[in-house]
Amino acid sequence: MNPWIQAARLRTLPLALSGILLGGTLSHICGVQHNDSQLNQPNLFWWIMVLALLTATGLQILSNFANDYGDFKKGTDTKANRTDRAMASGKINENQMKKALWIVGVITFLLGVSLISISGLFQSKNGIFMLLAGLVAIAAAINYTMGKRAYGYSGLGDVFVLIFFGLVPVLGMGVLNGLFTDTASSKNLDVFLMAALGLGFLSVAVLNVNNYRDIPTDTEQNKKTIAVRLGAKKTLFYHRILLLLGGGLIPASFLVFEKRYFEWPSMMGAQTFFLIGVFTPVFLQLSSHYQSVKNAEPGQREILNQQLKKLSISILVLVLIYAFLAYFVIDFLGPDKD
Repeated sequence: MNPWIQAARLRTLPLALSGILLGGTLSHICGVQHNDSQLNQPNLFWWIMVLALLTATGLQILSNFANDYGDFKKGTDTKANRTDRAMASGKINENQMKKALWIVGVITFLLGVSLISISGLFQSKNGIFMLLAGLVAIAAAINYTMGKRAYGYSGLGDVFVLIFFGLVPVLGMGVLNGLFTDTASSKNLDVFLMAALGLGFLSVAVLNVNNYRDIPTDTEQNKKTIAVRLGAKKTLFYHRILLLLGGGLIPASFLVFEKRYFEWPSMMGAQTFFLIGVFTPVFLQLSSHYQSVKNAEPGQREILNQQLKKLSISILVLVLIYAFLAYFVIDFLGPDKD
């Protein structure tokens, strides 16, 4: 495998893209409900989607390059004999990675600025807030393992993943698409928050599998992740809670929106059972994933690496089902709002 592709860890991209897809889907259905003028411009909506996906891809690759560099500099990967890491295996040297970090960082920044510009946010103070959020996201991507105060080594990675893989992309897409500017367009902010938190919890679960796998080596290197602090048994319980919260909040957010959109007086049992049925394949996948992680021991790299990929893809499938369901229900079954 090409060492740069190895360092980019493309298997993590489905997770990075899921937040943009979920936020775009919510922006569409909420914009339709409120007849938002900006979201009635399909070309603009899709340009925002494309640029947001590219920006998220850049941030993820930047983070993965920085993690490879940071863990190498601290000796974590070398002492653990990590042949799957580009720098620890000697395939990429320090100067090459530094240049790559600068190049990817600049490209990602320019993509982010273009995204904010095309959305028209620079015409208001929201553009400055989004630019600051983007800069913080870049800093967070770099400082997970790099530097003396790398937050990944102090157990704060879970909090940052919740924020930057859940809240920021989902809510950010709403802002980029002109929502939350007034009372009417903020009506479904709770729906966005439920979905964003759900995706955030599932994203933390991906990190948790990674940290559960690395408990033995992280303990030796004094990398105090949540998994190291909790120990193997409590980490598995923590993992179950993350899966339950994430797998429950995302479908529940659609049910809340559906009730509001169709103006139902109360939650209807038939709709609830239908929604559960639609998402059942993903629920079964999450259950199977949990059992596999539970049956594995920390340090079983091959088994747990497979579960990392499986969980990331399951999350993307969950978001794609959500998107299909939302577009189908709103665009084909929804009442005519004209």
